[in-house]
Amino acid sequence: MKIWLTVAEGAEYAGVSRDTIYTACERRELNHARVGGRRAIRVKTVWIDSWLERHAQGVRETQPVDAQTTELE
Repeated sequence: MKIWLTVAEGAEYAGVSRDTIYTACERRELNHARVGGRRAIRVKTVWIDSWLERHAQGVRETQPVDAQTTELE
């Protein structure tokens, strides 16, 4: 796999839209490098992985429905 990805490639890698990548870069949530023009952004897979891990920390793991049921006795 390439080291430097375009926004479209990074979005496909992360399973999100290009707009999500652009927004994360604008908010400085996702490390990125600007190359040449204003929107010529490149990202690394390790940066995307790190960004996804930070956002996944707020997600609570859920248990299967069977494990959540309580006895009514």
